[in-house]
Amino acid sequence: MMGGAMCVRRALIGTAAAVALAGCSVQPVQAPGAAEVRPASLDAAARAHPVAFLDRLGWGANPTQLRRLRNQGAMRLLDAQLRPVAQPALPASMAGRLARLAVNAPLQDWVPALVAQQRQLFRRAHEGDARNDPGAVEALRKRIQRRQEMLTREAMAQQLLLAVYAPNQLQQRLTWFWMNHFNVFRGGFPGMMMGDYVQRVLAPHALGHFRDLLQATMFSPQMLLYLNNAQNARGHINENYAREVMELHTLGVGAGYTQADVTNLAHVLTGLGVDLMHRPVRVRPALRQLVWQNGLVVFNPARHDPDPQSVLGHVLQGQGVGEIQQVIALLADDPATARHVCYELAQYFVADRPDPVMVGAMVRTWQRSDGDIAEVLRTMFTSTSFINSLSHGQFKDPMRYVISAVRASVGGRMIRNPQPLIGMLARLGEPLYGRSTPDGYPIDGSAWDSPGQLTTRFQIAQQLGAGAPALFSAPPMDLAGMVAPAAAGTGVRVPVPDLAASAVFLNAEPSLQPSTVQALAQARGGAGWNALWLASPEFMND
Repeated sequence: MMGGAMCVRRALIGTAAAVALAGCSVQPVQAPGAAEVRPASLDAAARAHPVAFLDRLGWGANPTQLRRLRNQGAMRLLDAQLRPVAQPALPASMAGRLARLAVNAPLQDWVPALVAQQRQLFRRAHEGDARNDPGAVEALRKRIQRRQEMLTREAMAQQLLLAVYAPNQLQQRLTWFWMNHFNVFRGGFPGMMMGDYVQRVLAPHALGHFRDLLQATMFSPQMLLYLNNAQNARGHINENYAREVMELHTLGVGAGYTQADVTNLAHVLTGLGVDLMHRPVRVRPALRQLVWQNGLVVFNPARHDPDPQSVLGHVLQGQGVGEIQQVIALLADDPATARHVCYELAQYFVADRPDPVMVGAMVRTWQRSDGDIAEVLRTMFTSTSFINSLSHGQFKDPMRYVISAVRASVGGRMIRNPQPLIGMLARLGEPLYGRSTPDGYPIDGSAWDSPGQLTTRFQIAQQLGAGAPALFSAPPMDLAGMVAPAAAGTGVRVPVPDLAASAVFLNAEPSLQPSTVQALAQARGGAGWNALWLASPEFMND
């Protein structure tokens, strides 16, 4: 029996929708005192709930992964996902298009030129050109704006297409988790550089050691710009990043650190910044050996405060990058960091209020493995708590809902226009790179179960259930290598998918509630049936 705080009780498209959704919770919970079913192993649980297992392990079940699960078993599939190959195989046509995206070029190859254009625009707008030749200035402004928008959209398109098609599903889904844990907002230059942040900073370290991931984010131009450490210098202390790296990225609220720790950490981080023009750092001869530069990120010793600083009871002293690496190790290895991050991982993959026993086991694995994220996840995925959770359901946030619905419905077709997916996420209140505050989007499912949210989900289910032809026509904007500009505006006829006969539905069917079975039986037409299944409580809860 499903119950909960929020139900949709109005028909969204006729009687069948009302039957499907009336009285059904979007957050299925076990009745108090009910006996838990305890499968003997992860393999047994995955055989009983294959769609739920794949929905947790990645972005949603599809026919290919269901075959792999059936042939390999859950443990072998889990092992492969925890240690994926460096370059996972993509469909050839998709791999070629992604490889040609401008956003994948190293930042130092294109950012300085774009900054130079912006400075030229500013200069011309303030030196009389705007009055003497307003058309030329406006043309330059529009050219820069189009370039900025294209780079941001390419980053979004790439992440969504990888989520739909890449075989390293756990790494892809975990990258989204780290994006929110180490959140960067898309405003200004960070937005144009989000492709680099996702694919070069987060994804390669998503399943590695947490210390390396923390260092990668701390030495990324996106983070340094977003949280103002690029402005943090001796005599002009900016504590913004120091505060967030303790509160959100590592130790967590209530971990016992003080305001003095925040201030002293800000002093340690002075001099670590960004040069968007990628120029050599100029300092006096005595400091030259302390200069560090990697791409657009620089450590300028002339801007660094070399005085000893006490952080979390440890005295740090030094003048170079080594001092910052010391504090990275200090934060990453603190037991509070293990507890904070393990709890959030358990929330993300298992339940809003995860079992303390499971979280404790994850923390012990973290400490034993030196923060090996893959080993921590192995402990979580093989725990009794996770195994039991497969029969309870976990409400999907908008990203999980949209991608899982696409993976369940597109079959082997290649998406040519990812713009509708970008729009769906925006409509659902979770636009890519759109969280302006450093805390990232909420993990808790209750943040996403409002009546308006569910109504919008049903509308999206209708789009996808009807075949979503816009996904398979050329995009309205030129996404560089994604599609030839001459094909823009070309439409295609897409048949309504037969999801009732799909492998995903057939594997999920035994877990459907009677009310959902009744609603599907009353549906008229394939598109309506598809929409009801994609909008059902079971689909929105794994």
